[in-house]
Amino acid sequence: MKLRVSEIFRKGSTYDVVTKYKEIPVRARFRLRWTDDEGRLLGFEWGKTHLRSAFSTVDPVYVRLDSKEYAQTQVFSNLGKELVLMVENFVGPPEFIRRRSVRVEPDKNKPVAVEVIFEDREFKTSAKDVSETGVGVILKGDSDREFITFLRNSFREQEENEALEFSVRLHLPECGVVSGKGRLRNVVSLGTDLRLGLEISFPREELNRVRRYVITRQKEIIKSLRMVE
Repeated sequence: MKLRVSEIFRKGSTYDVVTKYKEIPVRARFRLRWTDDEGRLLGFEWGKTHLRSAFSTVDPVYVRLDSKEYAQTQVFSNLGKELVLMVENFVGPPEFIRRRSVRVEPDKNKPVAVEVIFEDREFKTSAKDVSETGVGVILKGDSDREFITFLRNSFREQEENEALEFSVRLHLPECGVVSGKGRLRNVVSLGTDLRLGLEISFPREELNRVRRYVITRQKEIIKSLRMVE
């Protein structure tokens, strides 16, 4: 059965439209001007919104239907006074909305160095994102080959349901070095690369510094988003 967006979305109504910008959730309310069943398109009026640049990335954009259902879309056009989205699927609340804590992407000019210590082995990399509960890192198939090989060997040796645990140090720009205990939460294959989700428990004093970094970086991202307009 062909999807008819005109039967799901009402012209003239306003909808919550959400996406993420450098890992920060961005929400806005836009009025729906028109629909196109043939192209599964939604045309929203967004005028002079200060969040325009957040809706110009390759990341999916979600239109909220209710608390449990969202339309997953891609930006078809963001020129002029309209934001045109193409409906791809219907899903539950996106992962970045359900997160327990705010996640931020470090400034490329001020990277967050990550040191991971497994027993007597130490590996160094950079954080892809940082939150109060851990970090995400990308391991490159060429430059991080030793780390990737070590992880694969560790997976073969560990018992079923046994978590890989480690010590970790983060070098936070202007907030100093913090240390904590962590475990490998998830691994996602990106071709020859790997994305690791590292869950970290920080002592209270260290956690306060991580929190200060996240809040400061969040403000920087929001400011840069508005400056792009």
